[in-house]
Order: sequence, then C-alpha cells, then structure tokens
Amino acid sequence: MTREIQSIILLLVGIATLRISWGTTYLNYVKESMRPWLLVSGVILVVLGAWLLIDAMRARPASGASGAESGTPTEAADDGHAHSGPRAAWLLLIPVLTIFLVAPPALGAYSASRDTTNSIATDRSMAPLPPGDPVTLYLSDYVTRAVWDGGRTLVGRSVSLTGFVLAQPDGSWLLARMQLNCCAADAFASKVRPVNIPPDAGLLPEGTWVTLTGTWIPSEEVGTEETIPLVDVAGLVVIEEPTNPYD
Repeated sequence: MTREIQSIILLLVGIATLRISWGTTYLNYVKESMRPWLLVSGVILVVLGAWLLIDAMRARPASGASGAESGTPTEAADDGHAHSGPRAAWLLLIPVLTIFLVAPPALGAYSASRDTTNSIATDRSMAPLPPGDPVTLYLSDYVTRAVWDGGRTLVGRSVSLTGFVLAQPDGSWLLARMQLNCCAADAFASKVRPVNIPPDAGLLPEGTWVTLTGTWIPSEEVGTEETIPLVDVAGLVVIEEPTNPYD
C-alpha cells in the first residue's frame, strides 16, 4: 500500500465520520453527547489525510528526479519491490464503505429479543417524580424505579413511556427500548409488560413504536436484573421512530 493510498483511506475515514455526525445518523451508534468529539475527530482525520496526501504527491517527483540524476537506484529498486503499509490498513475501508453504501440502522427488536438483562442493580434511593400528569419517563428510568425502588416513587402517578413493540411467543408483547452507556456495542434493552392493552393494539407488528400512558402496578416477581415490571395501560398511540431511538 503506497503512501498515497494510505492518506486517501485516512481522508475517507474522516469524511465518513463527518458525514454521520453532521446529521442525526450518528445517533444510531453513539450517545448524543458524543457528537462534538466525532466532529472534531472527523476534521482532524480529514486535515491529516489531506496533508499526508499532498506531502506524498510532492515527494514522488522529487525522489524520482534525485534517483535519475544521481544514477543511484531508488529504495524500491534496491529490493525489487515497493515498501508498503500493513495490509490490515485496507480493513479501514470496510466501515467507510458500509457508511457510504448501507448505513446500519439503530438496534431494535432483534437485539432486544436476545437480551436477558433488563436493568442494572442499584441500591440508591430514587428521587420523587417531577410534577406533571402524566410524567414522561425513559423506559430505563421506569424499570429502575419499579424493580429496585419497589415502585415507591410511582405509586399513584400516571406515566408516559415510549418504546417499540417486542413480540412474545404467547402472542403478547412487551414495550422495549435500547439503552446506551456509551455506544451501540454496550447497549442493552429495557422492557416493561403492558397489561390491559386496548384490543386494537394487541396485534401491532413487532418494531412498531408507541407511546403509552399508564400506572405502575406491583409485580410478584423478585427484583433481579431480569425482572420485567408491569404497567397498567390507560392509553396508547402509534408514533414514528424517534430521532434518537435510545434511552
């Protein structure tokens, strides 16, 4: 791999980084707070790649002329082949081509159905819910309050939860949403089990995004990282997938 090709690959990686972070595509892979760092990284890669490409192009005629004038064989002629970078560098083209040709979608029902962890254990006391009726909560927040705080802050409160339909073998469905700690690689699903679902909502296709309002009801399950809490549904509407699909 020549210096020119190495610099072009670096340039393409920078352009791909800027491409996904300029709009909202990056939200499929990392948390919203990572956008400034992606933009800075993309600019640095583009500038570095362009500088290396210009430097390589300037050096080529100079080295060629020097070798011709002095009659001294060039380095490539010395050993019969041109020195190149590691072949593994070509692997950098895989994510670049993927982003340019087929940008992978956000994690959804497929990933959630294979995730058994529903929450992370905590012994901290949860703060009271803010005023409002209903109170809009992240699905992960509702799960934590219901499982690890015994529903103490949810008693008598109406909540609004947004997620996607996750079909179950018995014909029912869970409300699920993926949560990120840093990026899609460490994502896990938060899930709740709606009860008293309206009849017309019982056959929603898997992956359909909905916002439901309801109230917490106690569960007989012991609080574990796999426990799926319940929510008594009072209302439900089908929505478009949010710009940021993660909690």
